[in-house]
Amino acid sequence: MKALAVKYRPHDWASVTEQDSVCKILNNQISTKTIRNGYLFCGGAGTGKTTCARIFAKQINNGKGEPIELDAASNNSVEDVRKVIEQAQTQSLDSEYKVFILDECHSLSSQGWQAMLKTLEEPPAKSVFIFCTTNPERIPNTILSRVQRFNFQRISQSGIIKRLKYILDEEINSGRNITYELPAVELIAKIADGGMRDAITLTDKCLSYSAELTTDTVVKALGIADYDVMIRLTNAVLGNKVRDVIDILNGVHKTGIDLKQFIKNYFEYILDVNILHITHDPDDTKLPDNVAKLELSKKFDVSQSQDYSALLNFLVDLQPKIKWEQNAKAVSIAEFMVFMDNYFKGRMTSE
Repeated sequence: MKALAVKYRPHDWASVTEQDSVCKILNNQISTKTIRNGYLFCGGAGTGKTTCARIFAKQINNGKGEPIELDAASNNSVEDVRKVIEQAQTQSLDSEYKVFILDECHSLSSQGWQAMLKTLEEPPAKSVFIFCTTNPERIPNTILSRVQRFNFQRISQSGIIKRLKYILDEEINSGRNITYELPAVELIAKIADGGMRDAITLTDKCLSYSAELTTDTVVKALGIADYDVMIRLTNAVLGNKVRDVIDILNGVHKTGIDLKQFIKNYFEYILDVNILHITHDPDDTKLPDNVAKLELSKKFDVSQSQDYSALLNFLVDLQPKIKWEQNAKAVSIAEFMVFMDNYFKGRMTSE
């Protein structure tokens, strides 16, 4: 069985999620025959850079031929670049344009970029170079000034959810014996953090664990703590229940969840709660709808706002403290205890 990320990779502009301006410009260039020789596709992992490069290559050649792809992360020497340049000097035998897609191009050596510079200054008429990168700041300015740059935005949570639902429905309609719940899809979308490929890959992993895609199976398959745990931890911290905090953190550790990752996820949750109670708009956060509704139903006065802000500041400081710690559990518990002791003593004094 094909991986879902491969099976459902978009093959036309209409299937690309939330990169409308990029798709429109590239499509217009094809229509008006104003194709450039050099392009730079920038954006986070899984946002559609390589996919759009392949679609563009297919469209400009009317479906004929295949682009020449180079993984610059493992082929980054000046010799590798020179091979590409040599290939670009000859006419394609099966298509009008010879298209080169250089993925992870920021990994090219400085000598490699120097070799490429001359070709970009005087490019062969029927050769197109598409550079894809997650780190455009590592690309020389001399190159940046000679290519047309497109910035790929991270996919919104709603966009990821819509695409995942489409994929899951297609799998069900094709006869695959699976079921899914919307909160589980929302949780995967949140974890993916704007990366469509990551979201689809995580979904595939969860379906390998269980044919029933629920919040519980997502939590177990991906080894994460769910929102119920984070809500209980928040209530324990702000309720000054030290024993409960210790028990919750011990419980997270015993389930095999990486505590450093849990603290990162917990920080993002508290950040989202703070944002939610400022804007009152769930779309401004990554919170699933059911969690957002629960938070908005709570009375959030000035005192609670101060509590959540203090907790957020504490988590900002905690993450770098445990980043390199071998015993993250002990340090985390100790830091929570110190925070609670200092914070509630200070609040009592001010009152």
